[in-house]
Amino acid sequence: MSVDTGPRPDAGSARAHELQVADTDHAQRVGAAAWVDRELAFGAKVFYKGWLGDDARVEKHWIAGPEGTRRTREALRSGQLEFLDFPTLIERCAAGGDGLTAGLHRLQADELHRALAEGWPSVAMTQESSRRELVDDAEVAEFARQEGGYDSLVAEAPVRVLCQLNTSVENEVHVFESLGVHHRRIVDVGWDAALDDGLWRLRGDLDAHVARRFGGALAGALREKATGGDLHIDLAAVGFVDVACAQLLVHAARAEPEGRRIVLHDPPRLLSRLLDVLQRPASIVVVDGERP
Repeated sequence: MSVDTGPRPDAGSARAHELQVADTDHAQRVGAAAWVDRELAFGAKVFYKGWLGDDARVEKHWIAGPEGTRRTREALRSGQLEFLDFPTLIERCAAGGDGLTAGLHRLQADELHRALAEGWPSVAMTQESSRRELVDDAEVAEFARQEGGYDSLVAEAPVRVLCQLNTSVENEVHVFESLGVHHRRIVDVGWDAALDDGLWRLRGDLDAHVARRFGGALAGALREKATGGDLHIDLAAVGFVDVACAQLLVHAARAEPEGRRIVLHDPPRLLSRLLDVLQRPASIVVVDGERP
């Protein structure tokens, strides 16, 4: 195996589990291909889970063709990259008889331990949009538990995880809930979010195009804070916020229990004006600078 630049510096950190959001198949493939190529270059063992056609042949998947990179195609041949299709994944996870979530966590742990035993310096895992309906609270909770398995892995080992969300193949409920589950680290079209030391840092432009997704992420961040404490949001790197996203902040703040606040650090001037027009509730606090 060859290692170009050493293991990823943030492998095993809270930022190592991220969600990449794309609006089209092409955008999803471009983002995933770049991520996989980068992890391979750093010498990671990569596990890729995706959808195959009816013939279930990996050589028919885009990653093995011209849309993938040369490094990726070579890694498929050498074994540095392993591909598993979703139907086979579900079958293996169900084989233990203790439920899909437990089976998935067991499979993830087995992949990690096997790769480290083989001498790989780090491990990277990624999977395409799952196309789950997430039709009720029980299904959403199950999805969150499954994603929590990745959080457990990255907390204890040199692992990086990329979850892929393709909004063109998922329903609105799945998109909203997936952003909520992954609010700690999101890379979306035009904006991203990262939770660092209790401060939720946003970057980019929050406009009507991403309002629904921002709302999902905001709901997830507030849900994590449900046990107590204010939600601190760093907006210093946000260039624009339109009225749709400003309204989401106001509605969320009004729905919070008494004593809970949404604290906005360094918001754009336009957002401050919009909040005043929308009759900003007392539970939204605007301050200059980061949380002490």
